[in-house]
Amino acid sequence: MFRILLRTPLIPLASLFFLTTPLHADVSVFTPFTASYELDWDGPISVSGDTIRQLKKSPDDSWTFESKANSMFASIFEKSHFQWNDKALSPLHYTFKRSVFGKKRNAEISFDWENNRVTNEVDDKPWQMDVTPGVQDKISYQMLLQQELAKGETSFIYQVADGGILKEYKFQVDGQEVIEAPIGVYETIRVKRVREENSPRQTYIWFAPELNYQIIKLKQIEKKDKAYTLLLKELTF
Repeated sequence: MFRILLRTPLIPLASLFFLTTPLHADVSVFTPFTASYELDWDGPISVSGDTIRQLKKSPDDSWTFESKANSMFASIFEKSHFQWNDKALSPLHYTFKRSVFGKKRNAEISFDWENNRVTNEVDDKPWQMDVTPGVQDKISYQMLLQQELAKGETSFIYQVADGGILKEYKFQVDGQEVIEAPIGVYETIRVKRVREENSPRQTYIWFAPELNYQIIKLKQIEKKDKAYTLLLKELTF
């Protein structure tokens, strides 16, 4: 087990912008990890909390990716069980659990790739729809984005089973930036989610190549006065 707690920069922050080492490398991000984040929500009421993202490999060579977010008033748990064969990521089952001020919402999605069907059970109300190979669940695409970014791609489009329909999630590399987080200072690749032109929502994700392209920072702006930010504080491989 290799743990990264905190790195103190050995060179001035400004000089990191002039490093000539290429950011991209032929690496696989499919290495088990646990990443812990600080979560800050800015809005009418400021709230802080924690988020943990974890990737685990099973004895049958399938994978499980989990995301857990907790704050004083809410919690969200997501889990994706999937197969990865170096060419394609195929989700098998997705779980969603949310509790906000005691109000709960649960969802279970099962993928049947032999028949190209998805069964979604939301609050005990199941439905089905047809899908094609390559469709992702609501968090499996994050691992695929991380892997494709590591291979040097700059534009990303995913079909995601979301809310009973297929939605298109688009992302684009938006530049390079040095980010200071609790875990240390790292050069990153900034990726933005491409939304409709008039959408008030904005999402930016910063990936650190030196940390096997882990997310070191995420910021989502919901409205003009509402936003939340994740900052990486601990990483274990």
